Amino acid sequence: MSNAMDEVERHNRQVMLLRVKRYWLVGVLQESLHGAELIDLSMAYRTTAVASHNAPEWQSIPGLDGAAFEQPLPIGTQITQVYEQAQGTLLIMGEPGAGKTTTLLQLVSDLLHRAEVDESHPIPVVFSLASWHNHVGIGAWMVHELANRYEVPAWLGEEWLHNGRLLPLLDGLDEVDQSVRIECAQAINGFRQKHISMATVVTCRTQDYKALGTRLKLDEAVVLQPLSGAQIDQYLASMGSRLAGLRAAIQADATLRELAESPLMLSIMTLAYYRMPQEAAIALGGREEGRTFLFDTYVERMTRYRGGEELYDPQDSVRWLAWLARQMSKFNQTMFFLENMQPNWLPRPAERTFVEKLRLTIGGWFLGLGLLAGLLGWLLAGWPALLLGVVAGVVTAVLPTFFRTLLWHTRVNWHRIETVETLSWSWPWAWLGGALGTIGGFVLGGLGSALGGGFSVPWVFYGGVLGGVSQVLEQALVREEMKLRTTPGQGIARSRQNGRRVGLAAGGVTAVILLIVSGIITLLHYDFSWGWAVSFILWAVLYLASSAGLIFGGLAAWQHRRLLRQLADNGDVPPGDYIQFLDYAAERNLLRKVGGGYMFAHALLLDYFQNKAD
Repeated sequence: MSNAMDEVERHNRQVMLLRVKRYWLVGVLQESLHGAELIDLSMAYRTTAVASHNAPEWQSIPGLDGAAFEQPLPIGTQITQVYEQAQGTLLIMGEPGAGKTTTLLQLVSDLLHRAEVDESHPIPVVFSLASWHNHVGIGAWMVHELANRYEVPAWLGEEWLHNGRLLPLLDGLDEVDQSVRIECAQAINGFRQKHISMATVVTCRTQDYKALGTRLKLDEAVVLQPLSGAQIDQYLASMGSRLAGLRAAIQADATLRELAESPLMLSIMTLAYYRMPQEAAIALGGREEGRTFLFDTYVERMTRYRGGEELYDPQDSVRWLAWLARQMSKFNQTMFFLENMQPNWLPRPAERTFVEKLRLTIGGWFLGLGLLAGLLGWLLAGWPALLLGVVAGVVTAVLPTFFRTLLWHTRVNWHRIETVETLSWSWPWAWLGGALGTIGGFVLGGLGSALGGGFSVPWVFYGGVLGGVSQVLEQALVREEMKLRTTPGQGIARSRQNGRRVGLAAGGVTAVILLIVSGIITLLHYDFSWGWAVSFILWAVLYLASSAGLIFGGLAAWQHRRLLRQLADNGDVPPGDYIQFLDYAAERNLLRKVGGGYMFAHALLLDYFQNKAD
């Protein structure tokens, strides 16, 4: 048994390591380099920026006021060496675009390698602090993020956290909402006191950290230094004649050279000025408002035709990305997953209309099923069967839509899209649900037949079948362990696939059972009409197939499709395939494709597009 558990633990660990590698190293770090070599950034210790575990956290931070408190590190020092010197608890600071996230991911790369060869090494996991909310402990938030971002079951995340199997790398303290940023720092300190032996790395912009007025309880802090003139020249020289125009522009314009001291801005320059003639580059470099102009130039060049088919108008692309940036900022997201789009991404009145239309559409569908079965019954057994079909249609249209009854229970949330990505079968719950549902169905079938004009054994059995099948589905289908989501929209596709499978299975099983029961009733010579039976079987099969298909994935896929259509009508997203547009933006280096999600190439680029939206 222990060996089997060891294999399961090893499998889960390997899946998580692979996921971190694909998301952050392949999806972010490698894509951000555009084939260029990493620049070895200069660093300096600023130990006074952090507090030891015995030091008070609320006090002034003199070490953030200037370089006098800095101790430069030798050129070529790697972040992993600093991490080891700090015994695994480290604060990485720098100005916007200084390379904090890239430096963090260099550390992740080394730590992943160690974890791959040494099973006792904790799993390095990048957490984006932008999604942290007040009144939530860092540990509980990590478990939630593991489930939401990495698809790790909550029980497994809690186990890893409790057993010290995680190495959290907390990126972007400055991206936490300013109103709760101090509380976040306090929560990190509380987490550190509770998990004192757990290595922890945090990144933050220098000025935002200074504004906190408190210090993180970590062992060491480093500040990333601006690029030197020699580093800039060496980098541009390594790119050859492709950046001759940029080299000339930087030599001619001191403002442009100052901007190039930021690794991010230098990276953007290499794309914005790629193969640009020297005369044109020098003329552009002389413009004012350097950073905004540089982003404008970068975005314009990235959205311009670059070979192949131009799929989208550049102005439309900017508008759609601006809307996405505004929504991500509004909902504190640094990573965008299609599965996380919700009706509240619509304006308030449109959200209410969206929900009401959805409920009425589904109600109309169930009403139609009842009328269809009633018409068939009318042809086979007369007008009472038509009346029964109408009643069944009205009841099933109104109750599931407004009161969440038979098979809909609490699984349906009209205001939120809840994907159903993984399902497994529990036989104990199937037996329990089937038994209780059958008994309840017997009772309701008997009461219904009695109220309809007289007690009927066939209707008792039919009620038992309907109740039993519905409760088997309700109780026996459960989520299972984590699976690797590697492609955008995979959660929606899985939900759609699960809905189809469960719906077909529910309808097929219901049809077989009801036909067998009808045959037995006939053999027992009960007063029985096959016209009524066929009408009821048709309705029951279509109702259970539709309900199960919607609940176990189909509803989420349908909601998502209608939401995208509504957003496209509003002009917020492109019509047609949204993933195709997001891939296009990633190909143009405006977004980064990270596993099954997307993120802006840098937080400054997200801010740029958000300002466009405003």
